[in-house]
Amino acid sequence: MTVLCKLTRLAGAIFLLLSCLPILQAQTVVAELRAEHDPSKRSELALDFADTAFDNARDYYSKGEIQKGDAQLEDMTNALNECVVSLAAARKPKFYKKAELKVAYLQRRMQGLLDDIEIQRRGWAEYTERKLDEIHDKLLDGVMRK
Repeated sequence: MTVLCKLTRLAGAIFLLLSCLPILQAQTVVAELRAEHDPSKRSELALDFADTAFDNARDYYSKGEIQKGDAQLEDMTNALNECVVSLAAARKPKFYKKAELKVAYLQRRMQGLLDDIEIQRRGWAEYTERKLDEIHDKLLDGVMRK
């Protein structure tokens, strides 16, 4: 199989995964991510999913649909945890740095989201912010390991 064919199949799989994201439950997403055998690719898919889940959460919160926004933040957290597990399996420090940068960006975006949410409705979002801090710390540990 040529490289172009492999890239085409991967792009198709990513497009299919991203188009089905709003429908998938957290456990199904983790199962879909685990279907990818290459841990480094699995970590990249998890990062892409986490970014999309955050965008969906922001949309739901702006519409006032707090429970759906909370569910999307939970999906984001599950995907990022799967990313950490995948990176540990890959054992390649260079992938940790990319993931750490993306999670740091998600942390900044999360702070902006918290600023937009009413104080009474921040419960799950604040919990997610603490989880993002823990995940970021794990990724920093991976970056520092050689």
